Amino acid sequence: MKSKTDNRSAGRSNVFLTATLDTGDGSIPVRIRNLSAKGALIDGPALPSAGASVRLLRGRLSAAGELAWEAAGQAGVTFGHEIKVDDWVQRSGHAGQERVDGVISALRRSASLPEELQAVSNIASLASISAALDEVCERVAAMPNMSVELGEELLKLDAIAHSLRRAATDN
Repeated sequence: MKSKTDNRSAGRSNVFLTATLDTGDGSIPVRIRNLSAKGALIDGPALPSAGASVRLLRGRLSAAGELAWEAAGQAGVTFGHEIKVDDWVQRSGHAGQERVDGVISALRRSASLPEELQAVSNIASLASISAALDEVCERVAAMPNMSVELGEELLKLDAIAHSLRRAATDN
């Protein structure tokens, strides 16, 4: 029988992938930091406690598992069945996701952002961040291909914008 240490060291790929963690009670946006056939290191807001049954989703891919541990906004997911890591890390071919992945990569490298995002990245005050977030939410809400899932995520962004406005007026 292999120990947990053996499982953790087997074939890990360091990545920075956007994904969703389905907890059964809702969905949480997460980032996959490293990935192996048997599990993943994720980070995100309000992660469930160790032992929770979860499903990690990325595009058409899905992996059911359990949180092995959770601490300080990070967690280890142990998959119920092995996944094909290459399928998870390959470009999906979806232009929007490729653009998001490229922008996140540029932010991590402190490289130049696309021109239309440079002004947004220089916003300094909480009030202006909130206003910019409101504008983005309005544009996305007006898109003709609005899905229920995207609408739910927009509601979360709207709540964040509201919290930023409140914080700006409290200071």
